[in-house]
Amino acid sequence: MNRNLIVFAIAGICISGANANELTNFVKMDEKAIFIEGENIVEVPDVSDYSLARVYSTAEKAAAMSAVAVSADGTQYKADISEETLAVLEQAVQAMQAQGLDSSIFTTEPHDPTKPALPDDTFSSLKVIGSDNRVRVTNTTAKPHLYNGRIAVGCTGTLITKKHVLTAGHCISNGSGGWYKSLNFTAGQNGSYKPWGTTTWKNAVTTSGWHNNGDTNYDYALIILNSEPHGGHSGWGTYSGGTHSVTGYPGDKPTGTMWTDSGSTSAISNTRVCYTLDTAGGQSGSGIKDSGNYVRGIHTTGSTTRNCGTRMNSSVYNTVKGWITKYP
Repeated sequence: MNRNLIVFAIAGICISGANANELTNFVKMDEKAIFIEGENIVEVPDVSDYSLARVYSTAEKAAAMSAVAVSADGTQYKADISEETLAVLEQAVQAMQAQGLDSSIFTTEPHDPTKPALPDDTFSSLKVIGSDNRVRVTNTTAKPHLYNGRIAVGCTGTLITKKHVLTAGHCISNGSGGWYKSLNFTAGQNGSYKPWGTTTWKNAVTTSGWHNNGDTNYDYALIILNSEPHGGHSGWGTYSGGTHSVTGYPGDKPTGTMWTDSGSTSAISNTRVCYTLDTAGGQSGSGIKDSGNYVRGIHTTGSTTRNCGTRMNSSVYNTVKGWITKYP
């Protein structure tokens, strides 16, 4: 058998075992959620170079990657990851990376929408680094922009299955144990035009590292919707460098309008990718998309010199896949 296939088979078994045993084992918590009411209230977290470059022990990583979830009725759940499970997962990933299989294996293909957009009967006329290079997206019902959407709390998200929205952890939680309530999702919004209406949410999941400790290296989340906005979703997978774009709903532009910027990106660690693309508050949670429009990261933070996001590495990819399995 081809050596690559052997490595792939072994790694797949290890990763599947880790997912089945712990990544999807959510246990109901006794405490009800503390909800924060209101729309357009998310604040972009402050981040330092020190926190971005932090080195974690296996125990610290296992604790941070453990997950917490909430239902719209306030019921909370948690799923703890052991050091042993994390070690197995990392060993499998390292074996695949050594064979150059990482980005080619950990990828989910896109799916075309099945529901047409409603007619448009409306009329509509961060951080910016240097000059503002963002361009408004005027046809939000065309691929790939129809997979982007506005989250009512004041963020952006991307459909990565028909009902699952990938976004930043700080778009669903304040990083201190509180949850945001306004998580309904409007796919392809263009000003007051909502091509598929607004879809309500039923569950949201993020890492313990973000939810309890505000750790920006674990700032990613998933929102599970009650129904499919339009039946389609973006492709997504692990980051491998190159030119990317960040497209979303900046708070410094007219409400509900979608804007984009593109350029080169670079990984500064296993958990973070940075760039000088122009963004603003409201674009938190936007997918960092490659030239093929596959999501390879999640935009989370910005400064006057560079903007950054969570890198979609193999561990993040498999963790999110586990969340999707638990909350279909």
